[in-house]
Amino acid sequence: MPRIARSALAAGKILEFIMGVLVRSCPHCPADHSTFSIVWNDTRGSRTWVAAATCGACRLPVTLECYDNVGRGSKPREFNGVIEPEFNVTAFWPERIEPMAPLHTPASVAKRFLEGEDAYQRRSWNAAVAMYRSALDIATKTFEGIPKGTFFKRLEWLHNNHHITPDMWSWADRVRIEGNEALHDPDDFTEDDAKPLRLFTEMFLKYVFELPGEVAEFREDTED
Repeated sequence: MPRIARSALAAGKILEFIMGVLVRSCPHCPADHSTFSIVWNDTRGSRTWVAAATCGACRLPVTLECYDNVGRGSKPREFNGVIEPEFNVTAFWPERIEPMAPLHTPASVAKRFLEGEDAYQRRSWNAAVAMYRSALDIATKTFEGIPKGTFFKRLEWLHNNHHITPDMWSWADRVRIEGNEALHDPDDFTEDDAKPLRLFTEMFLKYVFELPGEVAEFREDTED
């Protein structure tokens, strides 16, 4: 059990737990520089420790390995405050997976898509939907010869010129209609609005940019 210091206040008493903590960006939630409370540790030798900690924002767990630089025999869990630099954290699991746009996506489109991903992870559904739709809107304008006009007209051109399949055309049309209806809805977006649009946007970018780009690179490699 960790040492406990009792502090008396005028309104009563509170318990202040002396506990080792670690500051890291959480791999489970969008929290950057979150404080992880070490809730368990065990030794792997005289100065090497493995430990489990929970994120102060989402409460989900991580594991870590650390080395006692000082050699005083302190346990990470019972350390008073941030364990670094007294302990050197040599491993941290799981790692945060940074979002990536599909390969060969134009920079302007990728920027909007990644902004949508950031908003989605933060559960900001309004911003996520807006950015995914912006990515799709810009993406359909990058093709040479595509006519000006509405998003629907550009999708129709992509379908007629075999840049998207009939199934994707049908899927895109449904996403477009749902999106337009939602944009005029006074209620906020929800995860149910953002999730299918997120999936379609990623698949659309993979089909129209990543797949042709990878094929082109393969052909160049085989011709050399």
